[in-house]
Amino acid sequence: MARLPKLPHLPGLPSIPALPAPLARASARARTRARRAGVKVLTTGSRIRVVRPVAELGMRLMFDNLSGRWEQIREDPQYREGFRECLPYLPRGFRPRRVLDAACGTGQATSVLIERWPGVRVLGTDIAPKMVAAATELVPTAEFQVASVHKLPFEDGEFDLVTALDGVVDLAEMLRVLHRKGRLLIVYSREGTTPVSRPLDELATEAFGLGAFAEAHTETRSHALVVRHRR
Repeated sequence: MARLPKLPHLPGLPSIPALPAPLARASARARTRARRAGVKVLTTGSRIRVVRPVAELGMRLMFDNLSGRWEQIREDPQYREGFRECLPYLPRGFRPRRVLDAACGTGQATSVLIERWPGVRVLGTDIAPKMVAAATELVPTAEFQVASVHKLPFEDGEFDLVTALDGVVDLAEMLRVLHRKGRLLIVYSREGTTPVSRPLDELATEAFGLGAFAEAHTETRSHALVVRHRR
């Protein structure tokens, strides 16, 4: 009977045989499903005020732990390019002066915004400090800070454009910091199937209740919602 390969081990500890390839793949899929389920639970919980502090702590820890391999996850071009494909949904000739990339993660969308509008001031926020550190390294020409999307440290109407790529959104707070003539762009990769994705019609209805108009776009591989103040 063939012996299983052994994993490297510490002196004095028994070696542990590696899992056969089929079991290793199944284990990896199970971990991915568990991670996606965890993200879903925490992001949903963050929208409930009474449990928000606990949910946000969980998100901070989870995304800090993911930060080291997030760039590998994001090497798939559909994230970055999918966000780029959604920029034409903004009004023709639209050129913001100040941009906020909320829940910016490692700065993938931030880098696209810098490329699209050179010289424009772009700020990114994320709840996870390690994500912010990674974003600062990836996009040194932007500004980043640790902040919750539910409590953005900015003045009312401070930004002409607010964006979120596969991030937790708080429409009321994001609209608060959006200029009355500005635009909010929410993008979900993988046709809106990421763990943090919310149905666009649900978001559009919520936006209307907050005094805003919303247009949903599902023509590309990334789905998007463009929101503007009604007045």
